[in-house]
Amino acid sequence: MKNFRGLIVPLVTPFCGGEVDLLSLKRIIDYCVDGGADGFIALGTTAETPTLSRGERSKILKFVKKHSREKFVIAGAGSNDTAEAAKLARFAQDAGADGVLSVCPYYNKPQTSGVIEHFRAVANAVDIPVVLYDVPSRTGIKIGAEATLELKKIPNVAGIKEATDDPDYLSQIAATCDDDFALYCGSDSLTLEALKLNAAGLMSAAANTLPAFFAQILRFYAAGESAKAWKKFERGLPLIRALYSETNPAGIKY
Repeated sequence: MKNFRGLIVPLVTPFCGGEVDLLSLKRIIDYCVDGGADGFIALGTTAETPTLSRGERSKILKFVKKHSREKFVIAGAGSNDTAEAAKLARFAQDAGADGVLSVCPYYNKPQTSGVIEHFRAVANAVDIPVVLYDVPSRTGIKIGAEATLELKKIPNVAGIKEATDDPDYLSQIAATCDDDFALYCGSDSLTLEALKLNAAGLMSAAANTLPAFFAQILRFYAAGESAKAWKKFERGLPLIRALYSETNPAGIKY
């Protein structure tokens, strides 16, 4: 199973004249690698994937994989249509992605049993690792601890990206995680709380702008210098909040 750890950047999609701007995307990838990124998410929420055509998605994923400078690339492959989510996961695998990030089915608001069967179908469609993506503010429902405990039994379900602003809920999900099922922080405001809960990595949208900042926080924390990590994080928090003063990724692109 692929070990996704460290600073993982969900890349924005630059545009120029209504077309995907690959030159700018390459500059962002290089900036993030030079700043300390360990891997990337292509076609995540921050990439505005729901508004991209199938052709644009293919172009972006293949480009990121080619220019990632040997960093791992996880592909966003989510839908509220289970068959479509499985198809997107297979597409990501065929395009060379190292893993898949699959969002909790939005809008439909399935019960726990439905959430489990949705993700089971996605995981069964591919051989590469699948990371669950829990972002209640966008989907309308939570994956929840009960479903997470069941889904972690599937061999290629490798972890969960938890994008909640609720520290108590983050703790509940963290309690389901272990060495074989990783927790990834998807909420920049809870970076340090997630690290205290042994998160394997940060999937930080703000890291498009601040890769070196988040990389240094991870280094401080890994070295046991949590006080330095907190001090640095608190200095950067006003800018992080400013990046989300408009709907993501508008602030980051600005």
